[in-house]
Amino acid sequence: MKKKLPISEKSLIRISVILVVFIAGLLFKGTSAQAQIYEPEGLNMPGAWNIWTNPPTNNLALASYTEVPGGRVVKFATGIQRWQTIFSVAASGGDVVGGSYEWLFTSGPTGNPWGNKWANVSVAMNTLQLYTKEGGSNNTITVTNGKWYCMNWEDAGYVDTRAIFMETSAQPVTIATVSVPAVVDPGNPVAITLTMSQLPAPEELFYLRYSTDGWASSVPVTVAMTGISGTAQIPGLSEGTVVSYYAFSSTVSDLNSDYDLFTIRMNTNGGINYTYTVTTPTPVITFANLQNPPAGTIDLGSAYTVTGAALIPGVTGQPTPAAGLEAWVGYSSSNADPATWGSWIAATYTGPLSGNDEFSANLGAAVNSAGTWYYATRFRLNGGSYVYGGYSSTGGGFWDGIYNVAGVLTVNEPTVPMVLTLQNVTVASEQNFCYNAKNTITVAGNGTYFDVLSGATVAMIAGQNIIFLPGTIVQNGGYLKGSITSNGSFCTASPVPSVKDAATTGVPPVESGGYAFSIFPNPATSEVTVDLHGVADKAQSLLELFSVQGSRVYTQTITGSGKFSFSVTGIQAGVYCLRIVSGDKVQTRMMVKQ
Repeated sequence: MKKKLPISEKSLIRISVILVVFIAGLLFKGTSAQAQIYEPEGLNMPGAWNIWTNPPTNNLALASYTEVPGGRVVKFATGIQRWQTIFSVAASGGDVVGGSYEWLFTSGPTGNPWGNKWANVSVAMNTLQLYTKEGGSNNTITVTNGKWYCMNWEDAGYVDTRAIFMETSAQPVTIATVSVPAVVDPGNPVAITLTMSQLPAPEELFYLRYSTDGWASSVPVTVAMTGISGTAQIPGLSEGTVVSYYAFSSTVSDLNSDYDLFTIRMNTNGGINYTYTVTTPTPVITFANLQNPPAGTIDLGSAYTVTGAALIPGVTGQPTPAAGLEAWVGYSSSNADPATWGSWIAATYTGPLSGNDEFSANLGAAVNSAGTWYYATRFRLNGGSYVYGGYSSTGGGFWDGIYNVAGVLTVNEPTVPMVLTLQNVTVASEQNFCYNAKNTITVAGNGTYFDVLSGATVAMIAGQNIIFLPGTIVQNGGYLKGSITSNGSFCTASPVPSVKDAATTGVPPVESGGYAFSIFPNPATSEVTVDLHGVADKAQSLLELFSVQGSRVYTQTITGSGKFSFSVTGIQAGVYCLRIVSGDKVQTRMMVKQ
């Protein structure tokens, strides 16, 4: 028979059980003196944005990876211990739909997911804010479609806690690479180069954080970005200094503390950081020049070799280039200090020259437009500072803009080649090309191809011969026309000679379910008439006129079948492609303007 306990004894047992549970909770959950929340319960972000489901199994971007398989709220245990999630906002297809929401930070076991909460904050973007433990009011946030958000929550335990939301207009990029200098001399600043996985959003800022005392202290350096790459400079330091550094991104400028809480992405070299040691002094470049040529003129796309030389006493002038010596040829449309130029191409070692190391580069392959260009050389030793070489008739030296100056290259539009071979070429739909040769154009042959796809237009003008060999293909709907010029006029010249083409005179047959059109007069001088057949009365078609270089010079919307005229008085003489798009059908004809 079970013993009946008096009321007082039962109450004592109940109180004891409550105390045991409470003490266990303290040991398990932690108190205000503990450093972190209980990791298996993690951090969740339930709210109106996921209909208050907790844990957020219905939205992995808001769920702790320790409680929900695939949860994206993850913990970083290095530096300032923190939890992070990155999520997208879009009207459809994003993690969250744009709008204003109430929500909470929570941490608790499966049976009591609301056991701990942090609240009382109206989110201000890109601002570190303090969230109240067990605050009485829900947090509020407004997120915008087309944006991305990175949230960092400081894991300080079960106390009031700081967190930040950082907003970007595109998905935050990954810092793909961080450079490490090979050799660093005392006192020499070091340029560290970063490259990104893709072009970053304009709101993303990048930092290089370095330390010289084992991270007892550190210094952030802003990275100057150009496209997907950027550089940051660590100042010169004394011999024997060990420098440790890593890169990170943020949306907050002028950082001077709490770097981890402001970090979106980082590259820490797998957690061990990047390092270099300031070594004993190394040789320096004492001379650099622009060797040759001082000036020149080429057609666009032609080769133009520029050479320059550098001297490192006791090092250069050997059969192999000096270790750590890099060389470039740079160019600019402005005859200014080469240090301000942005276009540089790597130069290749060509051999020793009177104790120097000589380098060369094909500047013609880099310049992409006609005009006057100024060029000089640039050298760097072991990742140090750049030095720039200029030309003078007495041998040149470091560029100074007075005695040692930049070379001058005049680039003209390309002339017509004597011969042209077209092999393994595909002209895609809507592309319009014209090919020239003063003598002969050879098309395909020897197992190669030249394929004109439907909707594409190709004109070929040669002085003597156009040879179409096996492998020349014109798809149905494509257009290929070859002609021999009688007066030396080519695609880029005017006037273009008259071209008679049976395909553009008379009315071609109308295919089943299709349409056909003719144009006249052809060649034309002032007005062109299009005779369109096979289009329904109220159906609209698009009439477009393209030059053989692909530029659209005229467009008009026409309705039904019939004759439609337009003026070509203001159009330059030449060969053109007239295209009509009706429904899903496309047809083209060649037209000549005299």
